Amino acid sequence: MSFRKLSILALTLGLTACAGETGNQVEFWTMGLKPQFTGYMEETIAAFEKSHPSIEVDWVDLPASAIEQKALSSVAGGNPPDLINLNPAFSSKLARQGALADLGATIPADVLAQYYPASLEATRIDGKFYGLPWYLSTQVSVFNRDNLAKAGVAELPTTYRELATHAPALKTAGFQPFMPNFGDGNKLMEMLSMDGVTLLSPDGKHAAFDTAEGRESFAFWVGLYRDGAIAKESLSLDHREVVDRFQAGQTTVLPAGPQFLHLIKQNAPELYTKLEVGPQLAGKSGKVGVGVMNLVVPKGAKHQSQAIELARFITNAENQLAFAKLVPILPSVKAAAQADYFTRLPADPSLEDRARQIASRQLDRAELLVPPLPRHDELAKALNQAFQTAALGKSQANEALAKAAADWDRILSK
Repeated sequence: MSFRKLSILALTLGLTACAGETGNQVEFWTMGLKPQFTGYMEETIAAFEKSHPSIEVDWVDLPASAIEQKALSSVAGGNPPDLINLNPAFSSKLARQGALADLGATIPADVLAQYYPASLEATRIDGKFYGLPWYLSTQVSVFNRDNLAKAGVAELPTTYRELATHAPALKTAGFQPFMPNFGDGNKLMEMLSMDGVTLLSPDGKHAAFDTAEGRESFAFWVGLYRDGAIAKESLSLDHREVVDRFQAGQTTVLPAGPQFLHLIKQNAPELYTKLEVGPQLAGKSGKVGVGVMNLVVPKGAKHQSQAIELARFITNAENQLAFAKLVPILPSVKAAAQADYFTRLPADPSLEDRARQIASRQLDRAELLVPPLPRHDELAKALNQAFQTAALGKSQANEALAKAAADWDRILSK
């Protein structure tokens, strides 16, 4: 999945701006948590301060749209906060600029081992860990049972290729199978990875996807678009627009985090009664993707050791479990995900209960489909442009993929 997207229903975390640097006052930035999660954050911070009486936490929440620019400005100005919540793509950009502290050099290996390996991979650059994973998401598949029934599909598809075989029947019945949000930068890279395609060479200097496996996967998605199994609008849609199309009954399968079930229940209660949930649709490799949001410590932070203590406290099993009970997220710490809340269903489980259990069961085998990439935005743009060119019939799929690989090599050589 696209890590820019992992927000607690677009829930991201905001910031804490410090009124005055006194003693061990830790400045903690988060995105978009106020006012809905003010109570949780204040209680968690108060508990931390009680167990660490010499440390005071100054927490300020900012809009998700503002935090990246403010982080850049604070780092460039030599006055960064002590702890920031960021997505992996932006974290890796700061890490490659030498702006983040290497937490792996400070946090013991046995502590890092408490986190899911895939979540740690989202913070690793060149073998060093530049953050602690906070919360995770794995997609489930949300199905419109009515659409499937009208198309004569008796069983829920489990893979994208199986879904593709039902595309003609669904189109005849007047429905799109699904709409991939190719307008999001990571989507095509995720799809290739789910088919077992390696994106980058081991030395990080060359594209690795122009292979037989890569050409087959790329051609599969190009073919779906050309055949009309994927709507033309998919090239520009973001995930929220894809959800809107599903809520309108236009599409049959929605790959999404469990948090979107609550949104559908609110906005389309009649549709909600017709839904079923299943595991994440699989590619050829069977990989399950995971989305990560993490906590990072700027290298120029004034209170690095205290910030690391705060990051460890916020991401411990007890606090992650408490947070997950407020919002449909998954914990990055294994012990929290093994709690009854995730592993056992109530006597009369809701759709959300079943989705939560399915999502949490996927964590043991979940992988980071798109690793932190150098010049991430440029690479994503080059690959997406190649896909658009091929999907619109302006070039053959193999030619477009070869050009994308050449573009990646050029970008990575900078």
